Amino acid sequence: MSPELFVIIYDLILFTAFAVVTWIVVVSWRWRTAPGSKALMIMMIGMGFWTLCYALHLSTVSRPEPYFWSKLMFLGVVMIPAGFLVWASRYTKYDGWINKLTLSLLFIEPVLFNIIVWTDPWHKLFSGNFLTTGILGIAFWLHSFYSYTLLAIGGVMLFLNWLHINRIHQKQALLVLLGLPIACTANLITIFRITPFRELDFSPLGFIAAGMIFTYAQLRHNLFDLVPVARNKVFEGMRAGAIVLDNQERIMDINKAGEEMLETTINDALGKEVLSILPAWQEAVSRAAANKDARVEFVSKDPEKRNIELSANILYDNKNQPYGKIIILRDITKMKQTEITLRRTNENLTQKIAEIETLQVKLKEEAIRDPLTGLYNRRFLQETLNREIAHADRARVPLGLAMIDLDHFKNINDTYGHALGDLFLTSLASLLEKKTRSTDVCCRYGGEEFVIVMPTASLEEAAQRVDQLRIEFGNIKIETGKKEVSVTLSAGVACYPLHGDNDKSLIDAADRALYTAKAKGRNRVVVAK
Repeated sequence: MSPELFVIIYDLILFTAFAVVTWIVVVSWRWRTAPGSKALMIMMIGMGFWTLCYALHLSTVSRPEPYFWSKLMFLGVVMIPAGFLVWASRYTKYDGWINKLTLSLLFIEPVLFNIIVWTDPWHKLFSGNFLTTGILGIAFWLHSFYSYTLLAIGGVMLFLNWLHINRIHQKQALLVLLGLPIACTANLITIFRITPFRELDFSPLGFIAAGMIFTYAQLRHNLFDLVPVARNKVFEGMRAGAIVLDNQERIMDINKAGEEMLETTINDALGKEVLSILPAWQEAVSRAAANKDARVEFVSKDPEKRNIELSANILYDNKNQPYGKIIILRDITKMKQTEITLRRTNENLTQKIAEIETLQVKLKEEAIRDPLTGLYNRRFLQETLNREIAHADRARVPLGLAMIDLDHFKNINDTYGHALGDLFLTSLASLLEKKTRSTDVCCRYGGEEFVIVMPTASLEEAAQRVDQLRIEFGNIKIETGKKEVSVTLSAGVACYPLHGDNDKSLIDAADRALYTAKAKGRNRVVVAK
């Protein structure tokens, strides 16, 4: 066969190999979550890219410069050693060294090597004297040494795994171990130009063959051979009890947790009707027949009296025909205890919230109430008066305001003490609460001064009502031990909008009228001018 024809045939083989690798990657995608599968896929992608670029290099496809495709293929070549090392580590469970830092370090050499390849015309570190002597540069040999070091480390892991693995999987491990020599042999044949076709690179086919073996081991043996083992581990390791029934509701299997919950063993329960050891099953069936939630709670027979939740699912075969049931028993004792604790905590929290709300109301009241008289304080008056003025303005009604002051109150405190003075203050507050309307706002303005806000009251009506309060307060007498003491009051009355259009002007008008009342001899009510 002529060399030209062999190159054409080999090129077609490479394109076919690329198609095979692509198919393997697509098929393997569904198993990408299995340990090591991502590293294996990266390795296969690298092999496919290497093969495609080399095939394009051998073909008549146009290229920007003579060695474009051969240089581009090294983007795939560098993925293989690192991918193999990571996959071998995952496959053999010697993967304690793998972390973000070590994976990042594996990127350094591939990046540097590709930079050297693409900048080779300036330094010849990669090609060396290849055109004259056939010997590549130092960068190529350093890369080869680095790559074979990674492959050797991965190979040692596979060999150690083969030595220590159980007999069931030794054939699988041996198959994987043999994949590496196939790849390395093809590569060494090319590097040392042992074949008659010295210009051709047979490495892609060798690595693809190894990759196919690795993929077969990963996705065939490693996955499916472990399914029964995994099933037993999962079934027996379940913390929940599990009971498998046939269509006649006879027990076909039961795990360790189920045995403990029902105080039985698989040998005693096998083949028996489930009702014989699980009476609660009847209630679950009845609830399911009534289209209700089939979950049932019952108390176990053991001394611990555990709360058990029972749920069931129907098992279907490949033809969607029911062939049994699986019952799941969950120990919900702690959950029940937690529910009780949470309910009690919630009740206590609700009570605390009610207490806090009551306290908040009390604190809010205390913030706007005078502690001695119980009337609203000056702060509340400032918040309320503007609102009442705005309401009077919208409704076009008057708003009366009176400022009251006890006459000669300092003399009462100096002569009889502050206790008696406080009694007169509280007496006036009590009188105001009894004799004013529910819509009126009575405040202790400060010291012995009081303010009454009277919505809708005209100037005459407000003055008349305040004068009646003056008379009734003057009739209050308090025993001091030696004699009865009484106190009079003076008041100034103003009206919105006659005497002011805001809270300050209205209060000032009432205050001026109050001083007029005191100047005229006290114990009287004077309206503002």
